[in-house]
Amino acid sequence: MNGIAAVFVLAVAVEKVVQVLKDLIYKIPFLPDSFRPFTLELISLGCGLLFAFGAGLDAMQLMGIKFSYPWLGMVVMGLVIGKGSNFAHDFFHAYQKK
Repeated sequence: MNGIAAVFVLAVAVEKVVQVLKDLIYKIPFLPDSFRPFTLELISLGCGLLFAFGAGLDAMQLMGIKFSYPWLGMVVMGLVIGKGSNFAHDFFHAYQKK
């Protein structure tokens, strides 16, 4: 599986994990209503970072950019994965246009 396909699979996986945890987060009585979406966003970004580092996916490497800090490319990839499959699609689509 090439790297870009892996990004989309992991982004969909993050969306599904967050969807499952959403019901749980909304049932926690002491969490204020305004804090719940932020909590889900943090979970999403955390999952994205975990998946990117676990898979060793480096955004800079996938785009053919030489970068001296490979971990920074993994952080960027984790943020892309964590935002979900639509964001990942838009990210790579914008890069291909340039």
